[in-house]
Amino acid sequence: MSSVFIQQKPKKLSLDKIGQLEDELEINPLDYNKWIRYLDQIIAKDSQEQVRKAFDKYLDIFKFDGAQWNRYIKYEISRGEEKYAESLFQKCFGITDNVDLCRSYVDYVRSATDFITGGEKARGTVIQAFEFAINKVGLDISSDGLWQDYIGFLKSWTPGANWEQQQKTDLIRKVYKKFLAIPTENIETSWTQYTKWENELNPSIAQKFVSEKSAEFMLARSWNTEWQRITNKKLKRSINAQASLLDNSLEEQIKYWKNWIELEKKNSLELKDSFTLNNRINNVYKQATYALPFVPQIWFEYVKYLLNDNEESNLNDCIRILKDGLTFNPKSLLLSFQIVELYEKDSSFDKSKVIFESLINKLIVDYDKVTNELNELREKLKPVKKEEEENSDDDDDYNEEEEKGKILTETNGEANEQPKTNGHSLPNIPGLPNKPNSLPNIPNLPNIPNIPNTTNITNSPNLPNLPKIPTQQYSGSSISLADSKQLKLLEKQQKQISEQITLVYIKFMVASKRAEGMKEARNVFKQARKFLGINSQIYVESALLEHYADNKKTAIKVFDIGQKAFPTNGEFALKYLDYLIMINDVEKLRSTLQSSDTNFAKEISQLTEEINVADIDPLIKSEKELKLRIKKKNLKDLYKRYISFAATNLSLDITNSFTKKCESLFPEDDPIDLFTSRYKLDKKNLIKRDELKVEDYDDYDDNEEESPRKRRKISNLMNFENDSQSSAVKNIQETSRIEQSIIEQDYQNSNINGSNETSFVGPSIVALMAALPNASYFGLPSDNVFNSEKLVTLFANLQNI
Repeated sequence: MSSVFIQQKPKKLSLDKIGQLEDELEINPLDYNKWIRYLDQIIAKDSQEQVRKAFDKYLDIFKFDGAQWNRYIKYEISRGEEKYAESLFQKCFGITDNVDLCRSYVDYVRSATDFITGGEKARGTVIQAFEFAINKVGLDISSDGLWQDYIGFLKSWTPGANWEQQQKTDLIRKVYKKFLAIPTENIETSWTQYTKWENELNPSIAQKFVSEKSAEFMLARSWNTEWQRITNKKLKRSINAQASLLDNSLEEQIKYWKNWIELEKKNSLELKDSFTLNNRINNVYKQATYALPFVPQIWFEYVKYLLNDNEESNLNDCIRILKDGLTFNPKSLLLSFQIVELYEKDSSFDKSKVIFESLINKLIVDYDKVTNELNELREKLKPVKKEEEENSDDDDDYNEEEEKGKILTETNGEANEQPKTNGHSLPNIPGLPNKPNSLPNIPNLPNIPNIPNTTNITNSPNLPNLPKIPTQQYSGSSISLADSKQLKLLEKQQKQISEQITLVYIKFMVASKRAEGMKEARNVFKQARKFLGINSQIYVESALLEHYADNKKTAIKVFDIGQKAFPTNGEFALKYLDYLIMINDVEKLRSTLQSSDTNFAKEISQLTEEINVADIDPLIKSEKELKLRIKKKNLKDLYKRYISFAATNLSLDITNSFTKKCESLFPEDDPIDLFTSRYKLDKKNLIKRDELKVEDYDDYDDNEEESPRKRRKISNLMNFENDSQSSAVKNIQETSRIEQSIIEQDYQNSNINGSNETSFVGPSIVALMAALPNASYFGLPSDNVFNSEKLVTLFANLQNI
């Protein structure tokens, strides 16, 4: 359908600020800052209907924002809409706890109460309002003003009889007793006020009452001092707008709130009533979610605390809290997985399905968006073939399909010839059949069937068709650095979203198996395969589910389907080999290794040809070289895994045959590495570590504290806390070295940028870019954005610039 028939919403005029904000909020309804600007504009316009509509929309999302509830109510009161204001009070008190909102409520009750004719009943009504407010938010550290309002109201009472005077005194003393046990912000001033009042009232008994309360006051004052220290007097109670967790200010706020929660859990106030203690802890968690609604871990930890406290009685509250958390974090895997488990415990798996499907749909929308942007950028950067440039005047005679056919014919012309031993195809081993790409036919192996020659992968009915990509030459122009960065950023985002979707599908499939059996799990697997960006892990998990459901034949079929979908995925291939080793299927293991070897060898050969094309863009070449190294490592890992299996469970003849084959594929590798890889203690290569004094990164698991990689990363992060000039220089250089060593730890002798002849930029520029520090090195943004003196000093101390 032509685009002219698609109705598009007209853009608002630049002067229509309200209309522009409405359009922007329709796109992103969670933009807190825009909402506040929108409400400001609406209130300034002072159209009651618009104001109500705007606040109702906002508070439908940010329903716990007591400040905006208070603002809304005061607007209605200023317009004389007391009944409407009362209905708003009734609505908001069941949703949020806010000190200023409670103070506004008490003020409203006082203003609506007639003390002249009401007498004691009117006073009782106001006291009841104060007690309601105190019970709701009196524990809050910022409730000092509310308490002072209460005491001030009681002091303003002029009794008409002696018994009323005593009643007033007892009531004030009772309020002080509650108040001074709570560590409010101005507790010392309040204590001074109280002691003065007691002494003015009756000096002879003042000391008695003061001493009774001093112990609780001292605990509260110490608590307040500790709170000021752990929050650095910078904790914000208002909503922190959407921001990245990498943002330093947000990270600080998370730390302050967690410090506060831990302080409450220590029970420094020495509360003996567990109900009061839990109430204080619960209140801080609740206030933390109010201030940090876009931080999933706060919601998660709040729910975890409630579940640990009493899972059975708090289950429904936890589900409600998580639903609120998902309002602000609709694509949070953490909260989604937490709530689906609670639904499953509550025997409500249908609701779990809704969460899974909703999350998948949201992520797929993001994936499609990034993919479209990526495709547009790739189309923009699509290289122009030299032949196209030379024949640009004869575009009418150009036949794209015919040209593609020529290229494919040229690249596949030698496909049926005997492959050469070039490091990418299997060599012949003396004493074995002279067949290309065939594995050793050792008599010790039990009845292994003949495996067809898979040199030409397109002739194999069990393997996917992998045509060679036409070799393209660039017409002298290179991809700009900005375009290259954007391309890598989009590719990274696409990969991340793809992994997230795969994970959700896997957990959906596993949960379905738990709740409804294998039939439903297979339906989820079938649905997942329709997503074009699904990762190989879904096949591994599905196969293992089948295996542990005693469907081993089905498990093999799932693995085979996965191998066709991901013929050169190293991680999947290793998982498949591990499974075959686990079930001891030697015949299938050998044939699978051969299929993988053929697939990897073909891609390695293809990448090598593409890299050797003349005039290839340096950035493209670097990426392909990295991919080539990864594929070689994948193939090497497969051989290592099979060699270890053969050495343990088969025979040395088979082990040595495969060892020779691997050595011929990777002649540049140290043979000691391959030999000692099957002589490890668990994952530790003691021979290399103790005899050769060489660290083997494969020795360490990512979770092990002794991991060299982990030690370096932690050390690097700690060093950045020191902002001296010398530390900055050292950290910058160390960061560059670490990143390079981690990326290429298995290929330390290779250079990702290729030879000097094709280098995109010179070594000086590379060193300069690597030396640029984090923005925080120049100071806080509030102090300065850029410090030229620091930069000059920094460069002066760098080497090789």
